[in-house]
Amino acid sequence: MIKARHHWLYVNFFRYYTRFMLRWHFRKVNMDADIEDKGLPILLIGNHFSWWDGFFANYLNDQVFSRKFHVMMLEEQLQKRMFLNKSGAFSIRKHSPSVVETIRYTRQLLSDQANLVTMYPQGAINSMFNYPVRFEKGPVKMISGLEQHVQVFFVIALIDYFSHTRPTVTLALREYDPGSGIQIQDMEQAFNRHLKDLIAQQKEQTG
Repeated sequence: MIKARHHWLYVNFFRYYTRFMLRWHFRKVNMDADIEDKGLPILLIGNHFSWWDGFFANYLNDQVFSRKFHVMMLEEQLQKRMFLNKSGAFSIRKHSPSVVETIRYTRQLLSDQANLVTMYPQGAINSMFNYPVRFEKGPVKMISGLEQHVQVFFVIALIDYFSHTRPTVTLALREYDPGSGIQIQDMEQAFNRHLKDLIAQQKEQTG
């Protein structure tokens, strides 16, 4: 696997580049983030529907959490864009023995309160309109066996144009309490309830 190698130059570049890109391409970024940061390591679980997803997570971290940013990527994709490794990207290779190393590394990251780890458990980019969202088993393996508490947040990004030429993106955060004995079905169902509620709210918007 490929571990994250943070370099201050790349980290700061992507922080400011993300702000610029969102302001340039989107009319507005709506933040729905009424949450309590308990000062614990953070696992961020997002919907994976676009090239923008990593930018959205990086922006949320910058605006809300201010942690050391990490994002899990497929190894074949990260190898093509190794510059992302210097801003916090690390790899997972599906159906490979190295998955065990990735799980161990992720748990290590989530034992440090300075860290935020972003994952997209759908495993691949899907249409924003796919419902319900289906998770792979990765998140459960990453959370189970952790030696200290971790705050888990769902983040759902939805895009609408309404009557404007540039879209508005809504980033909605909800905390998820994994409790003990977490099952993938429980996390998946909770995520889909959050998605369903957000879609209902979006339908009420007029732009």
